[in-house]
Formats: sequence, C-alpha cells, structure tokens
Amino acid sequence: MASIPEEQHLQALLQALSAAIRVMGSVVSRNTEIVLHDLRHLDYSIAEIANAHVTGRKKGDSVLAGMRTDRAFIDAMENRDEPVTLLLDYVTWTREGKPMRSSTAIYRDAKGMPYAALCINVDNTGIEDALQTLFTLTGVTPEQAVRADTLPQTETAPGNIEGLMQDIIKTTTALEPGHRRTDVKRANMMAVKSMQEKGIFLIKGGVEKAAEALGVTRYTIYNYLDELKNYNK
Repeated sequence: MASIPEEQHLQALLQALSAAIRVMGSVVSRNTEIVLHDLRHLDYSIAEIANAHVTGRKKGDSVLAGMRTDRAFIDAMENRDEPVTLLLDYVTWTREGKPMRSSTAIYRDAKGMPYAALCINVDNTGIEDALQTLFTLTGVTPEQAVRADTLPQTETAPGNIEGLMQDIIKTTTALEPGHRRTDVKRANMMAVKSMQEKGIFLIKGGVEKAAEALGVTRYTIYNYLDELKNYNK
C-alpha cells in the first residue's frame, strides 16, 4: 500500500483540528477564544477560530496579529524532538495590554518543524469586573496583585513585519538609551527577545530581516537567541 504524502497527511490533520475547534467553540463560554494556526503559512496562519471577538482576530489573519507576547512562539523554536508540546495555563497579553490565560499545543512534523498550533485564550475581565462590583457593594477593598503602572502599554498592530520590527527597536532603544557597546547590546537583546515572543523568527527570512533592521549580521542574531535561551534556563 502506497504511503500518504506528508503534505497531504498534515492537511488532513489540520482539517481534523479545525473540526474539533468548531465543536469546542459551540459550547465554551464567550470569553474563551480557540485558535488554530497553520504555521506553514504564517502570512495567513489562522486556519480556524472560535469566539474571535475576544481578541478581534479573524480567519486568514497573520500570526503577527496575535498576542503582544506569547511563550508558545519561543517554544516553537525548541524542543523539536517532541511531536506535540503543551504549554499550559500561562499569561499572555493582548495588544491593548489586557492579560489573558492561555494554553497552547504545538504540533511538529517528522522533521521536527512546527506546522500547527492550537491555542486557547481566556479573557476573565468580565469576571474580574463583577468581583470588583461585589467588593464595592460590600465595602471590601481587595489587595491589588499587580499595580496598574506595571502593565504593558497599549500597542497598535503594524501593517507588516518591517513596521513591527521598527516599533520594537524604537521601544527598546528608549528603554536602554546610550551609545556604549554594552548599551547597544542590551537594547538589541531586548529587541530580539520581543521579536522572538511575537513569532517573527517563525517567519521565513525573519532572522535576516531582524539583522538588517538592527544593523548586525544574522550570526549575531543567532548568538543573541542562544544567550536568551541560556539566560532562561
């Protein structure tokens, strides 16, 4: 019996996952978004989405339209010996600076390359607002776990990868001013970390585009990524 070509096999798996998302989306609460990314086509990666109003994305959107930061994009570049990697119940931030509870499954092909990501994002803002109302009615003041001034600032979505990179570089340069070699490296490292969290290095040519934007070689970008990997161990 002839074997099924890998591309055809992966497409069948994506269709099965899309059907599963439609099923789950029909019963989960409206504050829960379920997204399927086809990581083979990052310019229009969202293959299926339920409760799209949670983040304002839609089917056919790019992976760059995703969260402000997402650990799943970092993990997608690593742990390539595992066919499926699970990242459970972690915090992500929307572009508007709103915290979400997220879980992600990353699927890899026989070569260890990520080809799909199934993400669940939960917005508990409504629940927190209701609790705040109850606290107000009862006269109880809850302790604030996170000060408002520690939350990320609102971020608008650039129209393309180059625009996103320039926004990142502008922000990190402002946070790490100075012209000494150590200042420049710190700013560059922060920029690369932010690009990694946004999934830029999953895009074909992402490393080369980052190197051009920062005025360094692509080998320097790889060195930064290695340093970040060792720092996070």
